[in-house]
Amino acid sequence: MNSRPLPFFIQRLSTAFLLLSVLALGGCTKKVTSPSSGSQPGEAQKKEFTIRLPETLSDVAFVAEEKGFFKKEGIRIQWTGKQAHGPANIVSVAAAQNDAGASITTAMIQARKAGNKVKIVIPSAISTAKTPLISFLVAENSPVKKPEDLLGRKVVASPQTITWYPVVEYLKKKGLDPGKVEFIALRDVGQQEQALRQGEVAAIAVTEPAASLIIKRGGIRVILTDFDALQINQIGGWAFSDDFIQSNPAAVRGFVRAILDAVDFIKSDARNSEEAAKIIEKRTGIAARVPELLAADQFTVSEQDIAKWIAILESNGSIKPGEVKPSDVFTNEFNPYAHK
Repeated sequence: MNSRPLPFFIQRLSTAFLLLSVLALGGCTKKVTSPSSGSQPGEAQKKEFTIRLPETLSDVAFVAEEKGFFKKEGIRIQWTGKQAHGPANIVSVAAAQNDAGASITTAMIQARKAGNKVKIVIPSAISTAKTPLISFLVAENSPVKKPEDLLGRKVVASPQTITWYPVVEYLKKKGLDPGKVEFIALRDVGQQEQALRQGEVAAIAVTEPAASLIIKRGGIRVILTDFDALQINQIGGWAFSDDFIQSNPAAVRGFVRAILDAVDFIKSDARNSEEAAKIIEKRTGIAARVPELLAADQFTVSEQDIAKWIAILESNGSIKPGEVKPSDVFTNEFNPYAHK
Protein backbone atom coordinates (compact mmCIF):
# COMPACT_ATOMS: atom_id res chain seq x y z
CA MET A 1 0.00 0.00 0.00
CA ASN A 2 1.42 3.65 -0.79
CA SER A 3 0.72 7.08 0.82
CA ARG A 4 0.49 10.87 0.61
CA PRO A 5 -6.72 18.32 7.03
CA LEU A 6 -6.99 18.53 13.49
CA PRO A 7 -6.22 18.97 17.16
CA PHE A 8 -9.01 19.39 19.60
CA PHE A 9 -12.19 20.97 18.35
CA ILE A 10 -10.77 23.50 15.92
CA GLN A 11 -11.00 24.90 12.43
CA ARG A 12 -12.78 23.07 9.66
CA LEU A 13 -10.72 20.31 8.15
CA SER A 14 -9.78 20.69 4.54
CA THR A 15 -11.87 18.45 2.33
CA ALA A 16 -8.56 16.97 1.26
CA PHE A 17 -8.37 15.10 4.52
CA LEU A 18 -11.25 12.95 3.32
CA LEU A 19 -8.81 11.19 1.04
CA LEU A 20 -6.39 10.09 3.71
CA SER A 21 -8.33 7.66 5.84
CA VAL A 22 -5.95 4.70 6.11
CA LEU A 23 -2.85 3.39 7.73
CA ALA A 24 0.36 5.20 8.58
CA LEU A 25 3.80 4.10 7.44
CA GLY A 26 6.32 2.61 9.84
CA GLY A 27 8.21 -0.53 10.75
CA CYS A 28 5.54 -3.19 10.95
CA THR A 29 4.79 -6.68 9.74
CA LYS A 30 4.45 -7.08 6.00
CA LYS A 31 0.99 -7.99 4.83
CA VAL A 32 0.95 -11.60 3.74
CA THR A 33 -2.68 -12.70 4.10
CA SER A 34 -6.07 -11.05 4.17
CA PRO A 35 -6.69 -9.59 7.62
CA SER A 36 -10.01 -11.37 7.88
CA SER A 37 -8.54 -14.76 7.00
CA GLY A 38 -8.20 -15.63 10.67
CA SER A 39 -11.02 -15.63 13.20
CA GLN A 40 -11.16 -15.23 16.94
CA PRO A 41 -12.50 -17.98 19.22
CA GLY A 42 -16.26 -17.90 19.42
CA GLU A 43 -16.68 -15.83 16.24
CA ALA A 44 -17.75 -18.66 13.94
CA GLN A 45 -21.30 -17.29 14.10
CA LYS A 46 -20.97 -13.53 14.06
CA LYS A 47 -23.50 -11.36 15.81
CA GLU A 48 -25.01 -8.65 13.65
CA PHE A 49 -23.82 -5.18 14.69
CA THR A 50 -24.93 -1.70 13.71
CA ILE A 51 -22.17 0.90 13.95
CA ARG A 52 -23.11 4.60 13.78
CA LEU A 53 -20.56 6.47 11.71
CA PRO A 54 -20.28 10.10 10.56
CA GLU A 55 -19.62 10.70 6.88
CA THR A 56 -16.70 13.04 7.59
CA LEU A 57 -13.28 11.39 6.93
CA SER A 58 -14.96 8.08 6.09
CA ASP A 59 -13.68 7.56 2.55
CA VAL A 60 -12.24 4.09 3.08
CA ALA A 61 -15.32 3.11 5.07
CA PHE A 62 -17.39 3.99 2.00
CA VAL A 63 -15.29 1.53 0.01
CA ALA A 64 -15.57 -1.10 2.76
CA GLU A 65 -19.34 -0.74 2.72
CA GLU A 66 -19.88 -0.78 -1.03
CA LYS A 67 -17.53 -3.74 -1.55
CA GLY A 68 -19.27 -5.77 1.16
CA PHE A 69 -16.40 -5.92 3.67
CA PHE A 70 -18.54 -4.66 6.55
CA LYS A 71 -21.31 -7.08 5.60
CA LYS A 72 -18.81 -9.94 5.65
CA GLU A 73 -18.00 -9.01 9.26
CA GLY A 74 -21.67 -8.85 10.24
CA ILE A 75 -21.62 -5.05 10.44
CA ARG A 76 -24.21 -2.61 9.15
CA ILE A 77 -23.15 1.04 8.99
CA GLN A 78 -25.71 3.62 10.05
CA TRP A 79 -24.55 6.89 8.51
CA THR A 80 -25.34 9.86 10.74
CA GLY A 81 -24.41 12.77 8.46
CA LYS A 82 -21.43 15.09 8.19
CA GLN A 83 -19.55 16.64 11.07
CA ALA A 84 -17.76 19.99 10.84
CA HIS A 85 -14.33 18.35 11.01
CA GLY A 86 -12.41 15.42 12.47
CA PRO A 87 -12.29 16.67 16.08
CA ALA A 88 -16.09 17.04 15.93
CA ASN A 89 -16.18 13.33 15.05
CA ILE A 90 -14.42 12.60 18.33
CA VAL A 91 -16.78 14.86 20.28
CA SER A 92 -19.68 12.87 18.84
CA VAL A 93 -18.05 9.55 19.78
CA ALA A 94 -17.34 10.74 23.33
CA ALA A 95 -20.97 11.88 23.61
CA ALA A 96 -22.20 8.48 22.34
CA GLN A 97 -23.84 10.14 19.33
CA ASN A 98 -21.64 8.02 17.06
CA ASP A 99 -19.92 4.72 17.76
CA ALA A 100 -16.74 5.44 15.79
CA GLY A 101 -15.06 8.29 13.96
CA ALA A 102 -11.77 9.29 12.40
CA SER A 103 -9.72 12.32 13.39
CA ILE A 104 -6.27 13.70 13.92
CA THR A 105 -4.19 12.07 16.65
CA THR A 106 -3.89 15.30 18.63
CA ALA A 107 -7.69 15.44 18.94
CA MET A 108 -7.63 12.02 20.61
CA ILE A 109 -4.85 13.08 22.98
CA GLN A 110 -6.66 16.24 24.00
CA ALA A 111 -9.94 14.36 24.30
CA ARG A 112 -8.31 12.05 26.86
CA LYS A 113 -6.99 15.08 28.71
CA ALA A 114 -10.54 16.46 28.86
CA GLY A 115 -11.79 13.18 30.33
CA ASN A 116 -13.38 11.87 27.13
CA LYS A 117 -12.38 8.23 26.95
CA VAL A 118 -11.84 7.47 23.29
CA LYS A 119 -9.17 5.26 21.84
CA ILE A 120 -7.59 4.77 18.40
CA VAL A 121 -7.94 1.20 17.11
CA ILE A 122 -6.48 1.60 13.61
CA PRO A 123 -4.51 4.37 11.85
CA SER A 124 -6.26 6.62 9.35
CA ALA A 125 -4.35 9.66 8.06
CA ILE A 126 -0.67 9.33 7.16
CA SER A 127 2.26 11.38 5.92
CA THR A 128 5.57 10.41 4.33
CA ALA A 129 8.54 12.17 2.78
CA LYS A 130 7.24 11.30 -0.68
CA THR A 131 3.59 12.11 0.00
CA PRO A 132 3.30 14.57 2.91
CA LEU A 133 -0.07 15.51 4.26
CA ILE A 134 0.57 19.25 4.71
CA SER A 135 2.60 21.64 2.58
CA PHE A 136 3.53 25.23 3.37
CA LEU A 137 3.13 27.18 0.15
CA VAL A 138 4.53 30.54 -0.94
CA ALA A 139 4.35 32.51 -4.17
CA GLU A 140 6.98 31.63 -6.75
CA ASN A 141 8.41 35.16 -6.65
CA SER A 142 8.18 35.49 -2.86
CA PRO A 143 11.25 36.66 -0.89
CA VAL A 144 10.50 33.77 1.49
CA LYS A 145 13.04 31.13 0.50
CA LYS A 146 12.98 28.99 3.67
CA PRO A 147 10.80 28.64 6.78
CA GLU A 148 13.10 30.91 8.77
CA ASP A 149 12.04 33.75 6.46
CA LEU A 150 8.48 33.54 7.82
CA LEU A 151 9.45 35.45 10.96
CA GLY A 152 7.62 38.76 11.00
CA ARG A 153 5.23 37.67 8.25
CA LYS A 154 1.61 36.47 8.04
CA VAL A 155 1.05 32.73 7.71
CA VAL A 156 -2.34 31.04 7.32
CA ALA A 157 -2.28 28.29 9.94
CA SER A 158 -4.67 28.43 12.89
CA PRO A 159 -2.82 28.24 16.23
CA GLN A 160 -2.94 24.86 18.00
CA THR A 161 -4.03 23.03 14.84
CA ILE A 162 -2.38 20.38 12.72
CA THR A 163 -1.35 23.03 10.19
CA TRP A 164 0.30 25.10 12.94
CA TYR A 165 2.52 22.52 14.64
CA PRO A 166 4.94 21.79 11.77
CA VAL A 167 6.22 25.33 11.28
CA VAL A 168 6.25 25.99 15.04
CA GLU A 169 8.29 22.86 15.74
CA TYR A 170 10.62 23.58 12.83
CA LEU A 171 11.39 27.08 14.07
CA LYS A 172 11.86 25.92 17.65
CA LYS A 173 14.39 23.33 16.52
CA LYS A 174 16.27 26.13 14.76
CA GLY A 175 16.35 28.11 17.99
CA LEU A 176 13.91 30.69 16.61
CA ASP A 177 10.80 32.16 18.24
CA PRO A 178 7.61 31.04 16.42
CA GLY A 179 5.82 33.79 18.33
CA LYS A 180 7.34 36.21 15.81
CA VAL A 181 5.21 34.68 13.06
CA GLU A 182 1.72 36.18 12.68
CA PHE A 183 -0.52 33.13 12.38
CA ILE A 184 -4.02 33.77 11.04
CA ALA A 185 -7.04 31.58 10.30
CA LEU A 186 -8.81 31.27 6.96
CA ARG A 187 -11.01 28.20 6.81
CA ASP A 188 -11.73 28.05 3.10
CA VAL A 189 -8.89 26.75 0.92
CA GLY A 190 -10.01 28.98 -1.94
CA GLN A 191 -9.70 32.04 0.28
CA GLN A 192 -6.27 30.87 1.40
CA GLU A 193 -5.02 30.51 -2.16
CA GLN A 194 -6.47 33.89 -3.14
CA ALA A 195 -4.82 35.59 -0.15
CA LEU A 196 -1.48 34.05 -1.09
CA ARG A 197 -1.66 34.94 -4.77
CA GLN A 198 -2.71 38.51 -3.95
CA GLY A 199 0.20 38.93 -1.55
CA GLU A 200 -1.98 39.37 1.52
CA VAL A 201 -0.12 36.60 3.34
CA ALA A 202 3.40 35.19 3.02
CA ALA A 203 2.47 31.51 3.23
CA ILE A 204 -0.44 29.12 3.60
CA ALA A 205 -0.50 25.64 5.13
CA VAL A 206 -2.62 23.34 2.94
CA THR A 207 -3.42 19.64 3.13
CA GLU A 208 -3.47 17.17 0.25
CA PRO A 209 -4.80 16.92 -2.37
CA ALA A 210 -5.64 20.65 -2.29
CA ALA A 211 -1.94 21.55 -2.01
CA SER A 212 -1.05 19.65 -5.19
CA LEU A 213 -3.97 21.21 -7.05
CA ILE A 214 -2.83 24.70 -6.05
CA ILE A 215 0.75 23.95 -7.12
CA LYS A 216 -0.49 22.53 -10.42
CA ARG A 217 -2.13 25.86 -11.22
CA GLY A 218 1.35 27.40 -11.21
CA GLY A 219 3.15 30.27 -9.55
CA ILE A 220 3.41 28.50 -6.19
CA ARG A 221 6.17 26.53 -4.50
CA VAL A 222 6.67 24.51 -1.31
CA ILE A 223 9.04 25.64 1.45
CA LEU A 224 8.18 23.06 4.14
CA THR A 225 6.06 19.95 4.69
CA ASP A 226 4.74 18.39 7.87
CA PHE A 227 6.96 15.36 7.38
CA ASP A 228 10.06 17.53 6.90
CA ALA A 229 9.37 19.28 10.19
CA LEU A 230 7.98 16.47 12.36
CA GLN A 231 9.13 13.14 10.90
CA ILE A 232 5.80 11.63 11.95
CA ASN A 233 4.00 9.15 9.72
CA GLN A 234 0.79 8.60 11.62
CA ILE A 235 -1.35 11.71 11.66
CA GLY A 236 -4.76 10.32 12.57
CA GLY A 237 -6.80 7.28 13.48
CA TRP A 238 -10.19 5.63 13.77
CA ALA A 239 -11.46 5.72 17.35
CA PHE A 240 -14.16 4.13 19.49
CA SER A 241 -15.13 5.00 23.05
CA ASP A 242 -13.74 2.83 25.83
CA ASP A 243 -17.30 1.86 26.75
CA PHE A 244 -18.08 0.67 23.22
CA ILE A 245 -14.82 -1.26 23.03
CA GLN A 246 -15.52 -3.02 26.31
CA SER A 247 -19.13 -3.80 25.43
CA ASN A 248 -18.65 -4.75 21.77
CA PRO A 249 -15.14 -6.14 21.19
CA ALA A 250 -16.28 -8.35 18.30
CA ALA A 251 -17.78 -5.33 16.51
CA VAL A 252 -14.54 -3.36 16.92
CA ARG A 253 -12.49 -6.30 15.65
CA GLY A 254 -14.79 -6.68 12.66
CA PHE A 255 -14.62 -2.96 11.90
CA VAL A 256 -10.82 -3.05 11.89
CA ARG A 257 -10.76 -6.09 9.62
CA ALA A 258 -13.24 -4.49 7.20
CA ILE A 259 -11.13 -1.35 6.92
CA LEU A 260 -8.00 -3.43 6.35
CA ASP A 261 -9.78 -5.50 3.72
CA ALA A 262 -10.83 -2.30 1.95
CA VAL A 263 -7.22 -1.12 1.89
CA ASP A 264 -6.08 -4.52 0.63
CA PHE A 265 -8.70 -4.32 -2.14
CA ILE A 266 -7.61 -0.82 -3.16
CA LYS A 267 -3.93 -1.69 -3.31
CA SER A 268 -4.16 -5.13 -4.86
CA ASP A 269 -4.94 -3.99 -8.40
CA ALA A 270 -4.91 -0.76 -10.40
CA ARG A 271 -8.49 -1.38 -11.53
CA ASN A 272 -9.54 -1.77 -7.91
CA SER A 273 -7.89 1.55 -7.10
CA GLU A 274 -9.82 3.21 -9.89
CA GLU A 275 -13.06 1.65 -8.67
CA ALA A 276 -12.38 2.82 -5.10
CA ALA A 277 -11.64 6.34 -6.33
CA LYS A 278 -15.00 6.40 -8.13
CA ILE A 279 -16.78 5.19 -4.99
CA ILE A 280 -15.15 7.90 -2.89
CA GLU A 281 -15.89 10.59 -5.46
CA LYS A 282 -19.52 9.46 -5.68
CA ARG A 283 -19.93 9.57 -1.90
CA THR A 284 -17.91 12.72 -1.16
CA GLY A 285 -17.87 14.78 -4.35
CA ILE A 286 -14.06 14.80 -4.11
CA ALA A 287 -11.89 13.36 -6.87
CA ALA A 288 -9.70 10.92 -4.96
CA ARG A 289 -6.15 9.91 -5.79
CA VAL A 290 -6.40 6.71 -3.80
CA PRO A 291 -3.23 4.82 -4.80
CA GLU A 292 -0.96 7.69 -3.79
CA LEU A 293 -2.65 8.22 -0.46
CA LEU A 294 -2.54 4.77 1.10
CA ALA A 295 0.36 3.51 3.15
CA ALA A 296 2.49 0.53 2.30
CA ASP A 297 3.38 -1.49 5.37
CA GLN A 298 1.90 -0.22 8.61
CA PHE A 299 -1.29 -1.85 9.74
CA THR A 300 -1.03 -1.20 13.47
CA VAL A 301 -1.08 2.01 15.47
CA SER A 302 2.41 3.44 16.01
CA GLU A 303 3.11 3.99 19.70
CA GLN A 304 6.25 5.88 18.73
CA ASP A 305 4.33 8.37 16.60
CA ILE A 306 1.71 8.90 19.29
CA ALA A 307 4.48 9.51 21.82
CA LYS A 308 5.91 12.15 19.47
CA TRP A 309 2.55 13.91 19.28
CA ILE A 310 2.21 13.84 23.06
CA ALA A 311 5.67 15.40 23.38
CA ILE A 312 4.71 18.14 20.92
CA LEU A 313 1.53 18.95 22.85
CA GLU A 314 3.48 18.99 26.11
CA SER A 315 6.16 21.29 24.70
CA ASN A 316 3.50 23.73 23.51
CA GLY A 317 1.62 23.74 26.80
CA SER A 318 -1.50 22.01 25.48
CA ILE A 319 -1.16 19.21 28.04
CA LYS A 320 0.95 18.81 31.16
CA PRO A 321 3.95 16.46 31.13
CA GLY A 322 2.77 12.94 31.88
CA GLU A 323 -0.89 13.94 31.78
CA VAL A 324 -1.60 11.59 28.87
CA LYS A 325 0.29 8.38 28.05
CA PRO A 326 0.38 6.65 24.65
CA SER A 327 -1.44 3.66 26.14
CA ASP A 328 -4.33 5.99 27.04
CA VAL A 329 -4.78 6.90 23.39
CA PHE A 330 -4.60 3.67 21.40
CA THR A 331 -4.90 -0.10 21.38
CA ASN A 332 -3.77 -2.68 18.82
CA GLU A 333 -5.74 -5.40 20.58
CA PHE A 334 -8.23 -5.76 17.73
CA ASN A 335 -5.75 -5.57 14.87
CA PRO A 336 -4.77 -8.93 13.32
CA TYR A 337 -1.33 -7.64 12.34
CA ALA A 338 -0.44 -6.91 15.95
CA HIS A 339 -0.50 -10.65 16.63
CA LYS A 340 1.49 -11.99 13.68
